[in-house]
Amino acid sequence: MKKRILLFAILISSFHLSAQFLALSDSASISLITCDPADRVYALYGHTALRVTDSVNEIDVAFNYGVFDFDTPFFIYRFAKGHTMYVLGTTEFENFLREYIRRGSGVTEQILNLNPGEKQRIWEALLENHLPQNREYLYNFFYDNCSTRPRILIEKEIEGVIEYPDILPKTTFRKLIHYCNRNHRWLIFGIDLALGAPIDKPIGQEPQLFLPDKLMEVFAQATIVSPDGNSRKLVASTITLVPSHPAGNTPKDTNPQVICWILYAIILLVTIWEIFRKKYFRWLDIVLFAIYGLAGCVVAFLSFISIHPGVYPNYSLIWVHPFHLIVAFALLYKPYSKFVGFYMGINTIILLLFLPAWKILPQVFNPAFLPLAGILTVRSIRYLLLLMTKTNKSKS
Repeated sequence: MKKRILLFAILISSFHLSAQFLALSDSASISLITCDPADRVYALYGHTALRVTDSVNEIDVAFNYGVFDFDTPFFIYRFAKGHTMYVLGTTEFENFLREYIRRGSGVTEQILNLNPGEKQRIWEALLENHLPQNREYLYNFFYDNCSTRPRILIEKEIEGVIEYPDILPKTTFRKLIHYCNRNHRWLIFGIDLALGAPIDKPIGQEPQLFLPDKLMEVFAQATIVSPDGNSRKLVASTITLVPSHPAGNTPKDTNPQVICWILYAIILLVTIWEIFRKKYFRWLDIVLFAIYGLAGCVVAFLSFISIHPGVYPNYSLIWVHPFHLIVAFALLYKPYSKFVGFYMGINTIILLLFLPAWKILPQVFNPAFLPLAGILTVRSIRYLLLLMTKTNKSKS
């Protein structure tokens, strides 16, 4: 083991000095490794890596484009803004496999049907990408990740072109995300709030290959067409290294839609009670509009500041936006009651227009958003009724 690690370190450091030193033997092989999703937020989409084996040179290493450091300063902020840096990592394949066994993920190996020249070019390209000045890259969930990078590298280094079978039906990024997170409905709720209309546009097969399981499925039937017109299968053989474990179909968490409708019912009943008792819970509106305003700040940040490709435009800003926070502060002071009344009037009109336009707008909204928007509507109307009552009293 120590000998192999030392040899690999020497190969990495010597790449820029002597390409001949890195020559793979005839027994070498390069494989696409696909790991099943695991029940962790960062592992719900599965994983892709490349494996290079060479028994003569005692090489068996995994190249992994999915390495990140959660302890990086301001990691959450950088991730939200779209400035997350990922790294091409390398490890002995035995250690790589052990990690995914520990997670409970199935692991499939597709040994690629490559000639010696293609293997050598891919090997050298991986080594070059692993150099300190090259190994870091700006991660993009949809277009530049652990699945897209190996595919593009292979396409670039083979002799000819890869022809993929058109086997994946058109869909949307949101549908794919929903499926991957199907057992985590609150996570889907948050994703639906954060991501906007771009992820609802129909996509063909190639964009779907950002998901490891889709890439594996397409690779299985792909062919390499050489410049002379000859063709060969891209995958020579497929090996199940770790059996897959069927995922359960029953969601593990509560349904956000049910919880939000219960909240709506509670707010509606409280509001009705206020009207009949001629009371007004100012604190309730302060808390509600503050929460909606803070959530709106997050959505606005993602929509206007983040460079993620799926966040703008986001039509959820119609009902949850930072201006609610201003009203929450204005409610603390009675002199601003006219301003609050004007705001509530505008807000009511916008919300009453938004609700029937639910199915017309070019964005799919989470069903739980409907009762949440309804809560704002009810409280806005309640404030307008309060102002009308005060105005009538002053006139009389």
